[in-house]
Amino acid sequence: MRNTPMSVAIAALVAGSALIHPAAAQDNRTDRTGPDIAATRDRSGPTASQIAAEWDARTARIKADLRLTADQEKNWPKLESALRDIGQLRAQRQVAVRAEREKQNGAEDFIAHLNRTADALSERSADMKKLADAAQPLYASLDDHQKKHLAQALVHRGRDRDDRD
Repeated sequence: MRNTPMSVAIAALVAGSALIHPAAAQDNRTDRTGPDIAATRDRSGPTASQIAAEWDARTARIKADLRLTADQEKNWPKLESALRDIGQLRAQRQVAVRAEREKQNGAEDFIAHLNRTADALSERSADMKKLADAAQPLYASLDDHQKKHLAQALVHRGRDRDDRD
């Protein structure tokens, strides 16, 4: 595989922070543009629709930061749709994992944790394949600066969200 910024971004998203224990990272984060996330949410955490809305806002921010030309703009909808779909799926998974943890009172069996992590990695792998396929036409049309920005934005997104699945 060629060592392009997109392949690096995809690899980083797949690897992401899957090795970080989800409970350790869930409440100790701040958004780059806002206040402490934990302080703005109730104890049960955000709903799937709130999480998906955050993804949509970040997707819009990525597009605005790319400053696409009219020709590049034609390739944006496919990537935007993939990002939206991935965000909704991950939001649903995050809420399901949180509900399962609450049901278990935080006492998850180690083997169950390994199985859940393996399942999450498989799901992320499918997400990244979908993202790579959707991003390819747009990525090919970007200049070097835009390619770097897109890769960084997608890597940041992966780090920001993957450890909550």
